[in-house]
Amino acid sequence: MGTGDFIKKPDRRFKLLILIQGLWALTLIVLALWWGTLLRQQSDEIARLETQLGAPESQVQGRLGRTERMITGESSAFIALILITNGVLLFFFARDTRRSRSLEAFFASVTHELRTPLTSIRLQAETLKELGSDPKHAPFLSRLLEDVSRLEDQVQETLELARIEGGGHINLQTIPLKTLIEKRILLNYIQDRKQIECVTELTEAVVQADPASLTIIFRNLLDNALRYSEHQPARVLIRGKTEQDFYFLTIEHQNSVFQAEREKLGNLFYRGKNSQGAGVGLYLVSTLMNKMGGTADFHPKSGVFITQLALKLEKGDRADV
Repeated sequence: MGTGDFIKKPDRRFKLLILIQGLWALTLIVLALWWGTLLRQQSDEIARLETQLGAPESQVQGRLGRTERMITGESSAFIALILITNGVLLFFFARDTRRSRSLEAFFASVTHELRTPLTSIRLQAETLKELGSDPKHAPFLSRLLEDVSRLEDQVQETLELARIEGGGHINLQTIPLKTLIEKRILLNYIQDRKQIECVTELTEAVVQADPASLTIIFRNLLDNALRYSEHQPARVLIRGKTEQDFYFLTIEHQNSVFQAEREKLGNLFYRGKNSQGAGVGLYLVSTLMNKMGGTADFHPKSGVFITQLALKLEKGDRADV
């Protein structure tokens, strides 16, 4: 993902703001001119009536002149205030947009560059472990590989979050969900991490989803299960059922020690009472589910952490109501 991905959306926002501010200013200016014209017409009508009633012409014309000057002055001041206010708002928004764009571009560049050295460290550690030169070094190499893998996951999470927050889109596809979860996501995950037991009770269903997003979602949830298990191995039960237009997934971490306030889970940077992460994972889960037209709900309980996901079914696979 290049830095150009972060530039497009702020530019669109800025153009949209200019358009809205321009329309708003034009509307107020038209209203001010209309009110001024109406007041002048009313003043002329009053002056005509006063003349018909016998008021001195000089007195009538004097009052009419003062009224017209007042209307002209106040209307001009009102229009000038509108234009100045809009200009100031646009100036500060443009300045903040440039700062935000620079920070996002720098953030994306640094995060992207981290992937190469992390991959290199992991490959070298794997090579050293395979050589098996000194058995005493094996535990340290295993820990190094785990830490590098965790860092790679966090970098990938950060890049995905930045992409989504920067206006990135997901690629919705028609997916046989059971096959994707059991044959691809869980199989690849468990091969790399042995300290987790996953039991699935899934029915066949075809959903509209993005495979890459689902992989990120499950990786986050399973990483949390490994991180917040009372003991090893972490035990996870994954169930699924079809209801009307949605397929509901329940991911139950059965030996969880994670503590958090339910209503705050899914908020960006909320870390929970005993969190070890940055508070991004569950927010990313919730955001990706919303992008796919589904929902995510989290239920922390004593010894159990339950995540409920709802995915849209493909039309031909929906249950009759």
